[in-house]
Amino acid sequence: MKSRRGFTIVEVLVVISIIGILATITFMGFGRYQADTRDSARASQATILAESLEKYYEQNGEYPGCPALTGAAATVTSSVLPGVEPQTIVTPQAASGTTNSIQCTDLTSISQPDFFAYVGDNSSTCLSGQDCLMFQLKYKQESTGQIITINSRHQTSIAVSGAPTLSASADGTNGFTQINSSWTAVNSAISYDIQRATTSDFVTNLVTQNTTSLSFSSTGLSYNTTYYFRVRANSVTGSGAWSSTVIAATWVLAAPTTSASTVSSSSFSQTWNAITHAASYTFQCSSDGVTWGTGCQGTTTATSYTYTGAAQGYQYYVRVQAVNGSYTSAWSNTASTITTIDAPAAYTMSYGNTSATWNFLTATSNAICPSGTTPSYDWYSNGSLWVSGTQYKTVSWQYSAWNQTVTLSVASRCITSATSSSFVWANNSGTGSLTAPSVWAYLAAYRTAGWGATCPTWTTGSVYYFSVHGTGTVGYVQSGATQATSWDGTAYSWGNGDIRAAIVCSGPWGSYRVDSSPAPFGPGCVPTITVSECTW
Repeated sequence: MKSRRGFTIVEVLVVISIIGILATITFMGFGRYQADTRDSARASQATILAESLEKYYEQNGEYPGCPALTGAAATVTSSVLPGVEPQTIVTPQAASGTTNSIQCTDLTSISQPDFFAYVGDNSSTCLSGQDCLMFQLKYKQESTGQIITINSRHQTSIAVSGAPTLSASADGTNGFTQINSSWTAVNSAISYDIQRATTSDFVTNLVTQNTTSLSFSSTGLSYNTTYYFRVRANSVTGSGAWSSTVIAATWVLAAPTTSASTVSSSSFSQTWNAITHAASYTFQCSSDGVTWGTGCQGTTTATSYTYTGAAQGYQYYVRVQAVNGSYTSAWSNTASTITTIDAPAAYTMSYGNTSATWNFLTATSNAICPSGTTPSYDWYSNGSLWVSGTQYKTVSWQYSAWNQTVTLSVASRCITSATSSSFVWANNSGTGSLTAPSVWAYLAAYRTAGWGATCPTWTTGSVYYFSVHGTGTVGYVQSGATQATSWDGTAYSWGNGDIRAAIVCSGPWGSYRVDSSPAPFGPGCVPTITVSECTW
């Protein structure tokens, strides 16, 4: 009987391997088929969504913002993309319970979940607002591992969103070197260009900065400089229009305006107007308005300063500047003031040489003035100004005519080259008289006569004259200049009459004559007039 042969182990294993290979090929082909089917669905859905977005653009001029597309499915399919079936916005492999697979998240890797990526213009308006200037709709192709992108047919210029409204001003703390600018937001902007220059044509010292913020601080600017600013919005589609030009300037410390006034004989005050942005003020004094800081100087936060210890009757020049840190204004105008001078205290006036035997009157003022000032004197004779000046502390009145009486008085004040005090009068006056010469005549004996006279001691010479007037044989007798002091008339016979004498004194103002009163005589008259017949 012939034996029956079975399968060997090897043969069985080979068969099993072949069956496994065939099964794997069959499974892979089926999976590929399923993937292709889902890819077709995604492509169809994406095309429907893209066309619906273009219809939205035709009606609104821009594409919808992300919030509008990622909202509730019912709202998206009824209000934003009307006519789109709800299942169109759900990807084939979306998580269970998903009703809207549109996300505003970029799709960059096949490992990411299955969703439709709505990539707008990256602006805040697009991401969180209502409008996008353009879009990319992305989905992943399951069968190939590729990211499929559908671009919008339109890319709206950001210019349609308008230009920003710009403002700029110096910083409230660092305004000497910093200007802050801010502007209104522009729809669909992803950044802004802010420009500054020192000329309105934005050529000189042009600086351009880019920022995603709505404000910018320009630092390190020049002191007291005018700058021109403008700003524009940028998007993925380009740049918008420039804003209107705004002018702003860094701070400047204006020069104060100062004045000075006298407070007393030893002090004066300086005042000035407050300067915007000034933290303090530096003041200076000068003795000549050229060399500064030698008289007084200092710093204050006030707008005035009083300097004490000033010299009397002194002219002071002052100026001030505003200060804030290392920044200073120009110096103010130069003002000046003159301190007053205290008048001399009450004083006396001494005088002498009042005897009639002298031809001058001497007087001295005892006025005392403050240190640094000089006494000045105004002397008056008989109420009229005589001499003035600093050299007339002691004066001598020289008589200029015979028989004078003079009263000297003085008013004194204290002076400097800049000013003077008020006058103070001495509390007494000096009076002197220059007495005229005198002469007299008398009967020395019967028929004789005599005379006498005085002249001041300072006279240079003197002579006498006499005359006899009477009746009888005497008649009239007259002498010439003589030094005699008597006359003998016994040789004459005469009746009643008189004798008269005169003295002529010579001095610095010429000659001065004085006549005596008549001395009567008559028959029987003796040296003393005792009887009526001797009366003339």
